[in-house]
Amino acid sequence: MPEINEFAAVVREHHASLRYFIRSLGVQQAWVDDIAQEAFLLAYRKWDELDETGNAGLWLCAIARNLVMNELSKNSRRQRLLDENMTTLLLAAESGEDTPPGGAADRGIHHQALRDCLAKLPERSRQVVHARYFQDQNSSEIGSELKLSTTAVRQILFRSRNLLAECLQRKAIHEAP
Repeated sequence: MPEINEFAAVVREHHASLRYFIRSLGVQQAWVDDIAQEAFLLAYRKWDELDETGNAGLWLCAIARNLVMNELSKNSRRQRLLDENMTTLLLAAESGEDTPPGGAADRGIHHQALRDCLAKLPERSRQVVHARYFQDQNSSEIGSELKLSTTAVRQILFRSRNLLAECLQRKAIHEAP
């Protein structure tokens, strides 16, 4: 992990240019801040992979480009994946087979763990997370609905994602065989 002052300096130096780069990829203006925040969060987690801080700007752009490409792929596959999952469940039910590892039973366990962790979040955080990930709203829409600034929404999302990740990690450790 980077020293916090070093990373803060990189964020200050590259925040505007990263947002501009993300926007130039055709991302809707309302989603630019979310993708930039995810890029910075990922960069913070993978800081040890950066060979030189002088390359941070290019590295952040590469991370953002990958996030945008992943988002495009996810959106184009969403319907197909839902159909494949339903088909798998129906085939398993028809043949009387148990679902394979990573199948519906495992997803059910993971979904329950996520629901448990979500329930531990403060009410406002749950509202913001629900609006972002279950209603597919962006920061502007959430802020408008909940009477918050987009900055406050992004801060709540950042803290909530960290809390959820920590909670899920603790659950994984406690439930490991």
